[in-house]
This record gives sequence, structure tokens and C-alpha cells, in this order.
Amino acid sequence: MHEFPGVKRVQVHAAIITACALVLAIGSTVSAQQSSPPVGTFVGAVLLTDNAEAASAFYGRLFGWDMEKAKDGGFAVRHKGRLLASISPLQNAKEDIEKSFWLVGLAVTSVDHVLRATGENGGKVFIGAERVSDYGRFAVIADPEEAPLMLVQSGNKPIGGTSGPGSWVWAELWTDDPAGAAAFYASTIGLEYGQLNREGGAYDVLMSKGVARAGMVTIPDEYENVKPGWAPYVAVADLTAALKEVERLGGTLVFSTSEHPAEGAVALIKDPTGAVLFLYQIGSHEEAAK
Repeated sequence: MHEFPGVKRVQVHAAIITACALVLAIGSTVSAQQSSPPVGTFVGAVLLTDNAEAASAFYGRLFGWDMEKAKDGGFAVRHKGRLLASISPLQNAKEDIEKSFWLVGLAVTSVDHVLRATGENGGKVFIGAERVSDYGRFAVIADPEEAPLMLVQSGNKPIGGTSGPGSWVWAELWTDDPAGAAAFYASTIGLEYGQLNREGGAYDVLMSKGVARAGMVTIPDEYENVKPGWAPYVAVADLTAALKEVERLGGTLVFSTSEHPAEGAVALIKDPTGAVLFLYQIGSHEEAAK
């Protein structure tokens, strides 16, 4: 089993700051009258990688994402005309960044409140509150197991999202201590612990306003090299076809299952630069086209 998410810990460095700033610009195509996303909503992600060009080519072809070259040598990633992620090179990263990885961003009401609560509850602050024009504020923290997470507080131009194949659909925390993680995210972000009943058993989730926002999976004992961390999910219309394309483009399949607790066919893949993320089949071609 490959390491997941592939980092020991994250330090403050220029690559993350630049990349987070790009994610906050998602709101540039959204009306200022739109309400802010509920707490815990998965709003965007940053890929920190040692080969931004290779990552750009891979994801552009796999998901149909549009890539716009950024000044730092990375890329702004758009889907259906809206910015949903960024790819940023690791040239300025500290040595404790082991390899490429995706940094998940969740919506919060107050970055300042979460930062104060993070230290009080045994977490760490990697990047303090940073503002990006009218698009909002961000910060990067880690929970007590050192799983990194980006916090996003929307501004006058709220962060939006897309739907259908190629969109973000879910985020999941892999943890050795689900009870401790649930308590941490409840105390820091305001997410409530819940469970969804699935055929294969109960699925732990983090909720707000009665809606599941993210999943939690206890890392199996046999995955001894897997480190606690957050992982993003991308929607695909046909998982079988997508996995063939992953292989053709130089990526690898870590595992796939049709009985994932999130319900539906799911696969964990590794891109050519070593970053992992999930593919999630959202339905038939007819359903996905709607």
C-alpha cells in the first residue's frame, strides 16, 4: 500500500501561500450576493507537487480541467469556467515535504476562531490567517495527528463550486483515532459527529446543519505506511473508463471497490507525481450529463 497522504508535516512556505491564494479566487465568477457555504463544505484543494507540468497534463486530460499557467510556475485549475483548485510547485518547500500531495480546503465561519481553537485542542497552525483581496481569508492547520487542512472563510465574493464529472464531490479524513478526530473538529470548526448507515456498516461522518460534509475512515491495521490525512474525491461518469485513462496517462491504481461506505464505485489513484486522490462514479452517462 502506498503512503497516504505522503507527508510527515507541513511547514509555512511560499508554495502553499501562493496556492491557497489561487483557491480563494474561486469566488471571482460568483455573485457577491451568494451566501457563504455552510461550515465544513469542501470548497477547493491545492496540489503541491514536484512536477507541476506533469500534474497539469495528467489532470487536464483525465478530468477535462482547464489549466492556466501561474506566475509561480504552477497552474490555476478551472472546471466549467470556474476556478476550483491550483497546482503549485514545491521548489520552495521545506525538506519535510516528502512528496506531492493534495491539500483539502473546508469552509469555516471564522478563520480567527478556528486558529485560536486549534492550539487549545492539541492541533498546530502552519499558516496563520491570510487575506486575498475580496475573495476571503485562508489558513492551514493540522489536527493532533498532523493531518494538514486548509481553512477557507469566504469574503464579499463567496467561493463557489461546480457539479457533474470533473467536480469535487467529497472529502474524507483517514485517521488512527476517529473519536479524537471527531472531538477535535467539533471543538475547532464546529462540525458534529454522525454516522450514515451503509450496507457494509456504519460510515463515520462530520456534519453541519444536519448534512454530512466529509467522511472519516479508520486506517486499517494492514496499511501500516498510511499516515493520517485528508483526501479529495472527484466525480467521474464511468469509473472503469476513467481508470483505463489513468493508466494510459501514467497514473496508477491503488485500490478500487464498489462497496465503499460513501456508497458507489470508488477508486484511489496515484498521479504521475505521487499525489493520491479518489475517483467517485456519480452514475450512468445519462445521469451524469444532466
